[in-house]
Amino acid sequence: MNPYVIRDNLAAHKGDRVLVKVYGMRNKNDSFIGTIRDIYPQIFTVDTGSSIKSISYSEIINKEVVLTFI
Repeated sequence: MNPYVIRDNLAAHKGDRVLVKVYGMRNKNDSFIGTIRDIYPQIFTVDTGSSIKSISYSEIINKEVVLTFI
């Protein structure tokens, strides 16, 4: 996957709600629901209501983060 393709696809979904699943080391997984807020060249941000999380495109490529549009 190309980061530019991911960025363009996410730009089309800016403002949409997503379920974000983060797969960490040693089976420490996290998930949260938020809204795609801003798209930057290397990262994008998700507003969860209580905080703003930043996610890089390389995390999506490496399957450390999985997005599901709600």
